[in-house]
Amino acid sequence: MEKSFNSSFRSYAWDYRVLKTFAKHYSTGDIIPKELVESMVGAKKMFAATELQRQILYALVDQTLFGEQPSAGIDTMAIVADLKRQHTSWTHVDGTHWHTRFSHLTNYGAGYYSYLYAKCFATSIWQRMCQEDPLSLDTGSALRTKFLQHGGAKDPADILNDLAGSGIVRSCRGGIIPDITSLCKEMELLKC
Repeated sequence: MEKSFNSSFRSYAWDYRVLKTFAKHYSTGDIIPKELVESMVGAKKMFAATELQRQILYALVDQTLFGEQPSAGIDTMAIVADLKRQHTSWTHVDGTHWHTRFSHLTNYGAGYYSYLYAKCFATSIWQRMCQEDPLSLDTGSALRTKFLQHGGAKDPADILNDLAGSGIVRSCRGGIIPDITSLCKEMELLKC
């Protein structure tokens, strides 16, 4: 849930309505130009699908090496190369070992996918609750009372459903998975 909270608030940093309340030139005091923010948002979206593909690869590598049936005594370079060939549009370059420097594989064994889950939850929360008026008192109050105040005392799926409505999560094999529609819409991979 912590990552969903963190990811949810990143959307505020890309919204001009929020930025104009504090983002000013250091010497002139001029408010950040709307065109600059729009340009930054456009640049962010330009390679969003490539970034998503990279994050999915990281999660696949993590799950393959450390998941439910972790691989033991195997050639990690071969596994990484095979996953890259199967699940990305990039050509694998033999002799590269990026996964040996990817610290999340040792710090988050079999948990890297949670970054993608958090991003899905965060975009759903933003689009369902905040996008229309991110600075409204009702939105802020709902985030505080339905999302933040529970900490770890309430089931995460219940928190998400209470906050953003049904459909943000669904049960699958004893766990929960996010609805990816909002993320795809934000990245303009899906037109609604």
